[in-house]
Amino acid sequence: MSSRVSYALAVLLLLLAAFLRLRDLTRLPPGLHQEEITDIRVAETARQGTVEVFYDLGDGEGREGLYHVVLAALSSVVGRGLVSYQLISIWVSLLTLALVYALATRLFGPLAGVAALALLTVNLWTILLGREVSRESFLPLLVTGVILSLARIFSVYHRGAPRQPSTAPFVALGLLLGLGFYVHPAHFMIVLASMAFIFYMVLTRRTTSRRRLGYLGFALLVMMIVAMPYLISSLRLPRLSGAMRVFGSYNIIQNPPLTVIGNSISGLFFLGDQNPVRNLPGRPLLDLVSGVLLLVGLLVALRAIRRRRYALPLIFTLALLPVAFLTLDSPNFLALTSLLPLIALFFGLGVSTLYYSLRARSARRLMAVGLLVLLGFNLGWLWRDLYGVWPRLPAVAAAYHSRIGQLAHHLDMTANSLPTLVCDSPPSKGRELSSTDLLLLMMNRKQAPLRFADCGTGLVLMNGGADQQIIFPETRMLHNMHPYLQKWVQQGTVLTRDNLPPDGVVMLNVEQQLADTIGRFTTTAPVAFAPEARGSTNLAAPPVRFGGNITFLGYESDSAATYTAGGILTFITYWRVDGMIPPTLRLFTHVLPDPASIAAQTDTISVNVGSLHSRDIFIQVTFVPLPASIPGGTYDVSIGAYDSASSVRMGVLEDSQQRGTRLFVGQISVARR
Repeated sequence: MSSRVSYALAVLLLLLAAFLRLRDLTRLPPGLHQEEITDIRVAETARQGTVEVFYDLGDGEGREGLYHVVLAALSSVVGRGLVSYQLISIWVSLLTLALVYALATRLFGPLAGVAALALLTVNLWTILLGREVSRESFLPLLVTGVILSLARIFSVYHRGAPRQPSTAPFVALGLLLGLGFYVHPAHFMIVLASMAFIFYMVLTRRTTSRRRLGYLGFALLVMMIVAMPYLISSLRLPRLSGAMRVFGSYNIIQNPPLTVIGNSISGLFFLGDQNPVRNLPGRPLLDLVSGVLLLVGLLVALRAIRRRRYALPLIFTLALLPVAFLTLDSPNFLALTSLLPLIALFFGLGVSTLYYSLRARSARRLMAVGLLVLLGFNLGWLWRDLYGVWPRLPAVAAAYHSRIGQLAHHLDMTANSLPTLVCDSPPSKGRELSSTDLLLLMMNRKQAPLRFADCGTGLVLMNGGADQQIIFPETRMLHNMHPYLQKWVQQGTVLTRDNLPPDGVVMLNVEQQLADTIGRFTTTAPVAFAPEARGSTNLAAPPVRFGGNITFLGYESDSAATYTAGGILTFITYWRVDGMIPPTLRLFTHVLPDPASIAAQTDTISVNVGSLHSRDIFIQVTFVPLPASIPGGTYDVSIGAYDSASSVRMGVLEDSQQRGTRLFVGQISVARR
């Protein structure tokens, strides 16, 4: 195969690789898995100015910070969202493929370069890795870059006379070896392989020019300078350093090496990774034909190990095998990530060796057709599994939080044009994010004008009840609402589409019903100003304006005429937003035996007031526990609002004049037990 044909095929394969990695990017994977969420949270920490060599994840777990700093910088430019977080992995994946082609062509010829590129183009794990928000996506690029730099430094060519290298590959080697420490603990083994190959070349070559040795010394000096902060941090925080995490939590007693190695080899050709995040469970990394070609290439390299172009990938393979194979849950494709470029190299070598071992032109043509069939088979196999079978697995949906991912995609498409209420989930305990936090993390349109309420005891009807949608990030939110609020939502329509989760989106328009309800309050919800308020009369009728740009529209109390001591008063109020309101606004509900004392009270608010807009109406369901010792009798109920930051109450206004700081909204009867 000529270099020109090889280059043209490589361009076509790279275009195919880009298509496979970008297709359905907003919906595949369907969300984020836990490790991706952790990496994004670390990147957000870096964006806020906390740049560290190791980030402490708790429980003695550390994580190198270079990937997260790069992710924070890139997403600051292109925007924060699921797609922008994935872009860096896609770019790195495509750059890796290009470098693998260049490396394989340099070592074993143009045909080997095309074959190596083709293998990684249609490999399921390589594509998933290229879509993943993960520091491991840097590992194949790092391995390929280091090997290519060494190949250029020592003039490791398939053909052509050795040339005196320029300073560029030495600088590249030094930078890669230094920066790699800040990417992943597996880099320790990459450095070990690099040093082993350098010693191999120095010891086996009859003469090594002083110039080359001097440049090598310069490259190692660059590595040490770049890695110095890493060394200092490792001495200061040894439990977080990468040296302690090279083999993860591998235990030689619980996981016998022979068993683990056997499982890893089986994962390459027979029964692959069972983790749905990394694979269609059980799918091998390679098909059997590709596996045979890989073994052929490996055997050819072993036979010619004395030649440097074969020794180079073999030394790196030997150094990285322990990291790849000695894992807790073998076969583990994530651990095999650093070996992907080497697997491609040996596969390309096997293809090239078999092809050129055939003397007859007809035999070569037949093999070329066979290779095209193999590529077509792998492409079809990939298409079926990646776009058909894998996304539909319940385990994939659970691992990637697909419900929230689907809702995030829906909001990206609709939230800017349709008023949207998100039923806010309570904060999670520990390091995990709530469902609402995950929803906002996965959205690409961070500036969408969303409203938030807990929907259990609070509901927002936007623009006076006009067209809106309500988002339920958690499965049972719709059914766990207070029955009074649920009646409002049940007047809408639950969207049922293939790309939406069940009970995830409700379309609602209750403009007329809301107007009727508020109009009814003028006769059914009597209110009065506080006795201490100055004015000609204490009687009032809703709506009543308060300070802070809110208006009280009316109320509905519990239908029970008499309450029992120790019971709970349920009080439902309606409020309208007339402008910007204090972000720390809270509502109070008091039960009063007389105007000067409080027998029971609740201060609460169930909506995020900072997200509300003018003409939004929110319904607040308030529960007031009545003390078991409360005397029987008749009690007044008063309501109001205050700024919790300053504890200053909002004034009750009549014709722009303040009439106290509370409203009296009826009475209740309490009976002793």
